[in-house]
Amino acid sequence: MSRPSSSAVLSAILAFGTWGIVPVYWKWIGHVGADIAVAQRVVWTLAMTLPLLLMRGEWQSWWRELRQGRVIRTHALAAGLLGVNWGTFVWSALHGHLVECSLGYFLNPLLNVLIGCVLLGEKLSRWQKVSIALAGCGVGVQMVAAGRPPWIALVLAFTFGFYGLVRRRSVQGPLAGLATESILALPLALLFLVWTQFQGRDVFGDGGARDVSLVMGLGVVTTVPLLGFAHAARHLPFSLLGLLQFLAPTGQFLLGVLAYGEPLSPLSLIAFGFIWSAIAVFCTDLLRKAN
Repeated sequence: MSRPSSSAVLSAILAFGTWGIVPVYWKWIGHVGADIAVAQRVVWTLAMTLPLLLMRGEWQSWWRELRQGRVIRTHALAAGLLGVNWGTFVWSALHGHLVECSLGYFLNPLLNVLIGCVLLGEKLSRWQKVSIALAGCGVGVQMVAAGRPPWIALVLAFTFGFYGLVRRRSVQGPLAGLATESILALPLALLFLVWTQFQGRDVFGDGGARDVSLVMGLGVVTTVPLLGFAHAARHLPFSLLGLLQFLAPTGQFLLGVLAYGEPLSPLSLIAFGFIWSAIAVFCTDLLRKAN
C-alpha cells in the first residue's frame, strides 16, 4: 500500500481536529443564542462558499445543477437534516451536553455501517456485527445511566448518518453541495433573523467588533474543515480516514469532561467503555481489510 499523502493526512487532522474543538467557538458565541447562531451560520457559510466556487471555476457548473429538480430535492432534504444536526449540536454544546454529543459522533461511523447494511444491501462482516452489538450495549447502559434515551446522541448520529446517505445520491461535490444547501436554507434563515431582530434580540450579539467577527467567522468555521475533509477523503485510504475521524468526538469528550466539568457517572463510563470497545473492533477490522 502506498504511503498516504502528508497533505491529505494534515487535511484530515485539520478537519476532525476543528470539529473536535469547535464547541469552544459555540461557547464564545453562546450569548447570541443557539437559534440565531444556526441561522447566521447559514448566511455566512453561503457568503464563504460562493467566492470559493468562483475561485475554483465551479460557478457555472454549480449554477446549471441548480436548475435540476433532482438536485434541488436531494439538497433540500440534506439541508433539513443538516439544520437539525447543527441546531442540536449547538444547543447541546451551550447547555452542558458535550459528552453526549461526543457519544453521537462516536456512534456515527458504526451507524453508517448499519445504514449500508439495511438500506444499501451491503454485507456486514462478523467483526462489524460485533462492533454494532457492543455499541448497542453502550447505548442501553447510557439509557440506564441517564434515566432516559440518549436522544442528543441519537439525533446527532442519525441526522449526520442519513445526511451522508442523501449526499451519496447527489452529483455535487462537498463545496457545491454545501453552497446549494445554504442557498436553499437562506430564505428561512433570513426571515428568522429579521423576525428575531424585530422581537428585540440583536442578531449580532452586542454589536461590538468581537461579536460581529465571531458571527461572520461562522462561515470559516463551517467551510474550512469541510474542504479539508473533502481533500482527505479523495486521497486517503478509507481505513486511515476512518481512524482519524474519531479525533472529533474524542476532542468533544475531553472538552466536556476536563474543560467544562460535565459529570461522568461510573455507569456512563461503562457505557463509553462499550462504545470504545466497539470502535476498537471497528478500527481493527478496517486495518485488517487494508492490509
